Amino acid sequence: MNTTLTELHARHQMQERLTRAAAPRIRARSGRHQLADRLRRVADRLDG
Repeated sequence: MNTTLTELHARHQMQERLTRAAAPRIRARSGRHQLADRLRRVADRLDG
């Protein structure tokens, strides 16, 4: 039974890795850029 659980766990991990690898990559943006975007939006609201 222990080998069966180990095999199931390994299969599940491989499936997760394949799913993650197949997913489109979203570029990570630095916190500074996100902050700048938020500040611009706030400024636009104040101006508008």
